[in-house]
Parts: sequence; C-alpha cells; structure tokens
Amino acid sequence: MLRINMFSMFKKLFNAAKIFKRAFSQHKKVLVLLFCLSFLNSILEGIGISALIPFFSFIGHNQFGNTDLISRSIEKFFLYLHIPFTLKFLLIFVSSLFILKAVVLFFTNFIAALVTTNYEKNLRSNLFKLTLYDSWPHLIKQKVGHLDQLLVTDINCSSSLISSIVTGALMFTKLVVYVLVAINLSIPITLFALILGLLTFFIFKPFFYRNQIMSRQASNMYKDLAHFVNENIIGMKTVKSMFVEKSVIERGKKFFEELRSINLKVAVSRHITHALMQPIGFIFIIAIFSFSYKTNIFNFASFAVIVYAINQIFTQIQSGQAHLHGMISSAPYLINIMNYQEIARQNVEQDKGNKKFVFNNNLELVNVNFSYNSNQETLKHINLLIKKGDMVGLVGHSGAGKTTMVDLLLRLFQPTSGNILLDENNINDFTLKEWRKNVGYVSQDIFLLNDTIENNIKFYNNSLTKKEVEKFAKIANIFNFVSSLPDKFSTVIGERGILLSGGQRQRIILARILAKNPKILILDEATSALDNESEIQIQKAIENLKGRITVLAIAHRLTTVKNCDRIIVLKDGEIIENGEPKELLNNKNSFFYEMYNIKNTDNLT
Repeated sequence: MLRINMFSMFKKLFNAAKIFKRAFSQHKKVLVLLFCLSFLNSILEGIGISALIPFFSFIGHNQFGNTDLISRSIEKFFLYLHIPFTLKFLLIFVSSLFILKAVVLFFTNFIAALVTTNYEKNLRSNLFKLTLYDSWPHLIKQKVGHLDQLLVTDINCSSSLISSIVTGALMFTKLVVYVLVAINLSIPITLFALILGLLTFFIFKPFFYRNQIMSRQASNMYKDLAHFVNENIIGMKTVKSMFVEKSVIERGKKFFEELRSINLKVAVSRHITHALMQPIGFIFIIAIFSFSYKTNIFNFASFAVIVYAINQIFTQIQSGQAHLHGMISSAPYLINIMNYQEIARQNVEQDKGNKKFVFNNNLELVNVNFSYNSNQETLKHINLLIKKGDMVGLVGHSGAGKTTMVDLLLRLFQPTSGNILLDENNINDFTLKEWRKNVGYVSQDIFLLNDTIENNIKFYNNSLTKKEVEKFAKIANIFNFVSSLPDKFSTVIGERGILLSGGQRQRIILARILAKNPKILILDEATSALDNESEIQIQKAIENLKGRITVLAIAHRLTTVKNCDRIIVLKDGEIIENGEPKELLNNKNSFFYEMYNIKNTDNLT
C-alpha cells in the first residue's frame, strides 16, 4: 500500500513538474538563479546556527571539545585566517553571516517579485492579444466575464505559484541544511525526525486531495459568478424595467453561498494540517530531550542546536505542507490559463491575404452558400453584383439571412461554398487590415466608450486631428448638436453613450466609421431603433455619401431603403427579388410590394 501511495505521489509530482515547465519555461534561468540564492541563504543560516555550539561553550566557560564536523571546520577557518578563536571574533563571525544572509534573502525576494510581476504583465498582454486576434466563430461562444476572470483572478493565482516555487526552494534548501546540521550532531534523532515528517505527508494526503477538488470547483465558480454579474450589469436597464432586482439578488446569493462554502472547506483542509504539525513537533522534541538527558554524553550546547535544527526541520515540513496546499489551490487556475491559451491559439483568425485593397468596378457574391451547422443552410445560392458607388438596400423578414450576409462581407465568417469577389479578386486575397480599413460597418448594437465624443469618433485612431473629427461630425449630421454642448467635443457621454439619445449615439458611430474613409459602407439596421426625426438625420447623412461610397443598407423600415439604387429581397436565405425600388413597388405581385403595403405598419417584423 505504501509503495502504491509513493508511486501515486511521485506521478502527481511529475505531472505537476511538466505543467510548471510548460508554464514557466521562459523563466527557467532566473528560477535556477533563485534556487541557488535560496541554497546560499540556507547554508549561511546553517553555518551561523552551528556556530552557536562553540558560542554557548564560551559563554558557559566550558572547554570546547571539537565534537562535530561543522564546529571543527569553523575553528580551522579561524586558524587559517590567523584570527583568534575567541568569543569576540566568533560573535563577529556569526553576526556577519546573518547580515549576509539577510542581504541574500532580500535580493532573492526582489528577483522573485520582479519575475512574478513580469510574468503577470506578459501573460495578461498575451491573453488579451490572443483573444482580440481570435476568430469570430470562436469568440461568439465565449461567456461574458470569463476573460476578465482569467486576466485578474486566474493570473494572480497562477503567478503566486512562482512565489511558491521560490519559497519552496528556500524551504527545501533549509530542510537539507538543517538535516545536515542535525546529522552532524545525531544521526538517529535526525532519521527519526525525517521518517516522522514523511509519515505526516501520507497521513494528511486526504486533505490535499480534498483541497485539489475544492480549488477546481472554486475556479469554475468564480467564472460562473463573473458571467452572472457582467451579464446582469450589461442588461441592468432590462432588469430594472422588469422589476426583477430581487430575483437577481437571490440568484446572486446562491453563487456567493456556494463560494463561501467551497472557500471554507479549502481553509479547513489547509489549517488542519498546520494545526496538527505543531504538537507533533513539540512531542518529538520532548521525547528526544527525555532520551538525551539521561545519557552521560548530554551537552547543553549541542542539545540546544539539535533541538533548534529539529524544530526547523518540522517547521519546514509544516510550511512545505502549507505551501503544497497553496500550490494545489492555485494549480487549477494555471491549468485554466494554459487551456485557454491553447484553444485561443488554435482559433486565431487566419489572414492569408497579401494584396492591398483596390476597388474600381464590382463587389460580387458568386453562388455563395453558408450554414452554421451541417443541418440547415442559412444562405443558399446567393448571386449578387454591386457596382462601385451603388447604394443597395437589403430587406427581408427576421431570420432571412441579412446579418449573415453582412458577416460574410466583413470576413467574420467564411462561405461554406462559393466566392465573394472584389474586381475579380477573392476578398480573402486582401489582408484583413486592408479589407477592414476600407469596409465600414454601422450596427444597430451601439458600442461607445465611456469617454469624450472626440475620443469616440477617433476610436483609438490618434492620428486624426480635431479638424478632421469636426469634418466627419458634420458629414454625419452631429456637429451642430455637439457644438451646442457646454464641453462640445470634450463632453463625456457615459457608459455605452447613456447620456445621449439613440439618434445622437448612432450619428457619432457613423462619424467614427466615416473617419476611416471607407470605400464600402455596410449599415446593419442602423435606424431600426430610432425615432422618425433621428432616422431622417441618419438618412440625410447617408444620402450625402451616395455615389462617393458603395453602400449596402440592411433595414426593417422600408423608408430607409426607398431611395436606394436597388433593392435586394431575401427570404429563407435566398434572393427572391432584385430591382429598383419603383420597379418592385409597381409590381403588385412582388414580395417587396406586399411588405411595403402592409396595413398600419412600416416594419417588416
């Protein structure tokens, strides 16, 4: 049974070592340096403690008998340097050792802190970068709140493993040094202490296993809680309007209670081993005192040092168990990060294009099909030609495939079959940077920063001058409104632009997109949630672009697309009608005519 437990323990240690190697391989040289510094620190402490034997002998006016190897080595060291082996110089020697030990310990901890903070910064940057460069199909499956948990909680916990490794190295080297000191004084006592310490690891093994399970549950629970909180904060307006705050609070309490219970169990598993080790060590020291005191060779100086050494052995074993609990608790967070990194790398958005964006003639969809899964096609045999400078309206009932077509044009998805061409070139031949710089997108889902109007129009493009910001604000019909504000373009608009109306927010978004100078502009139901006056303002801005930018406008409201050059009607993923608005309206058998003339509504849904 013992052999099985030993094999299981070494297997787990081997697996843990493999994980740590993968996670911290880039810090290998620094970790080796830290281990060497820890070893030096422990040696200095061990020599200093051993020097207390002759120190006590001098104080007690006893003849120093050169009874142990380290003490004899210290005496020889003094004689070699021609320094008198007296109490005064011995005290200076011991003091110097502990001062040097303090300096080494400071630099060890400083380097460990430097490695840890660099690890956290680099890992956060890497995870954030990987996420932003991931493909859209992968990103839409991620739960809100999970990434910020990875960037904060998981990285904090995983970085603590570096500190644990350094501290563990320090404890291990201290253990080795104090074992050597103790062996130098009494081999039997040291062996009994080590055997007892090893047995405690197996006795407390169930607590380590319980800690491992609870820590994994806590890691998952933190992510679920973050998702729950973020989801409800984003939807706070709906929560309040439906007066369901109490239900949300009650559900939150369940998360908090489960976390409390898990964390309490982890704490109990940790502290019970810590509490039990203290009396075990004390009883062992009392036992060796009772045994040694009755012998003729009892020496107070030697006994004081060996008691201290044995106490330190048990202290390091006790601290080692506490740190092992900490490492077990942190390991699930490190595994989460590594799994996330691996999956994110596998789903990085592919960019195989190498051409610069050139648009002289046509944007064309040739027999394009698309399905989110193999069971049902969302788009079927789409053939569409859009000439440069055209304004094309795309209409259809909800679920007809309009937004999917937009996602394909934005290269967020790839067609299942067929091609999308720009002047006879497949759009995948253009670099993603070139394509997305030249294709503007305005969505009905408004994304604004809690920042100034100017910074929202710039949107991380700091090369834009204030005059250019004002110019595009005028084109988007928002300049007059902004100029009427006390702080003008320096006005902070609140979270997601909450301090502005829907139409004002949408026109700021339009100004932002126009500041890119796009060659193609896609409007995805940009006016669906606006009042008539705001819609007119947006329409005026769009009509000013007619002939200068190729526009594809998706709309529920048919008034939005009635001035387009052409209307495309989608139904069940297929183009069923394609023509000028007047032509389709004059045809009483057309689907567009039917939609336009639905009694008492101007809305397709």
